[in-house]
Amino acid sequence: MTLILTSDFPVTISDVVVQRLRRAAARPRVAWIPPLTSTGHAHFAAAEVAFRDLGVSSLEYCDIDEEPNETQLSALSQYDAVYLTGGEPLQFRHNILKCNLVDHLRECLATDRLVIAASGGAMQLTPNLSLFRLLTNAVDEVLDERAAYDAMGAVGHEILPHLNRHSGGFLGEVDRYSQGIGIDILGIEDGAVVIHEADGREHYAGRVLRFRRGVRTIIDGVA
Repeated sequence: MTLILTSDFPVTISDVVVQRLRRAAARPRVAWIPPLTSTGHAHFAAAEVAFRDLGVSSLEYCDIDEEPNETQLSALSQYDAVYLTGGEPLQFRHNILKCNLVDHLRECLATDRLVIAASGGAMQLTPNLSLFRLLTNAVDEVLDERAAYDAMGAVGHEILPHLNRHSGGFLGEVDRYSQGIGIDILGIEDGAVVIHEADGREHYAGRVLRFRRGVRTIIDGVA
């Protein structure tokens, strides 16, 4: 398993992610997966330009909403890398389940393909999406209903993307939420990444903040 969780790549370029892409192949072929057909079509042309500038020879659109191609999705492990875009996490989860994408992603990780995910896409690889619900719901309600928002669980921690954009008041709610769960939360600023290696090692680049039972700790580390 080689899995990279980011806040906003490639909007903010991370040299670490670029190096991993180039390590996957000299001119990597990448599957690009958005949560919705509408937003996917709206953003794909710009994504092609951004990834081409990073040396990606072929960025291929993979729909999981209105126009899924099961043959293409079943062959994800044949790509050099898979990229999950940002987007509304709950709708993203709905379409992932509808298209059985979890099994296809597990096959990619089992065959040591590179999987990169940003923001709402990154949250899909964690155990739970309830952090997103804190934006609109009270902490106690979110904790009570947390079991209904399980995600893929490829990693053992939750992810809070765009750490630098959140208010102090919201981070206080995250503190309270972290007191009620048994796993860590990693808050990642735009430009930061968390890398999970096939051998179980975990690396960080950029500013990453750990929330653990109400206590925050800055993680220092360069991947």
